Amino acid sequence: MKGKRVVVTGGAGFIGSNIAEVLSTDNEVIIIDDLSSGRLQNISHLTQKPTVRFMQGSITDLPLLLNAFAAADYVFHLAAIPSVPMSIHDPLRSNDVNILGTLNALVAARDCQVKKVVFSSSCAIYGDTPSLPARETMPPAPLSPYAVTKAAGEQYCAVFRHVFGLPTV
Repeated sequence: MKGKRVVVTGGAGFIGSNIAEVLSTDNEVIIIDDLSSGRLQNISHLTQKPTVRFMQGSITDLPLLLNAFAAADYVFHLAAIPSVPMSIHDPLRSNDVNILGTLNALVAARDCQVKKVVFSSSCAIYGDTPSLPARETMPPAPLSPYAVTKAAGEQYCAVFRHVFGLPTV
């Protein structure tokens, strides 16, 4: 991929920052992160590039996403509260960020006519599987609020693909 405008939500996290780094070689990259678990040190070298912009904020902020996704070609959606223990301690916050945030990302992508959304889910949606590795053909069996939020995100992606024609993976 070259010459595209790409948004990476959760782009200051470990995985997000590595995706942003690879993409920044040949593309314009916008990194969105609220820094609740991501770190500026993961992207400080990237923000020195003229093709990389960092926007500190939450995916629960739809106007922020609409602004960031304007004219974007692709969105890599990794932003989440990525913790089973945190989701058990505070399921409402996990729901707000992981489900509402994902819904916001999909609405913004639809409204801004993004070409594709790449959603990062989790093997946690499969629960305690008797066979490993887990396969996407296995039925979801979430055992934590975090796993439920990721399963809901997958379902929202499928619905936005079916109802609105928004390519998601």
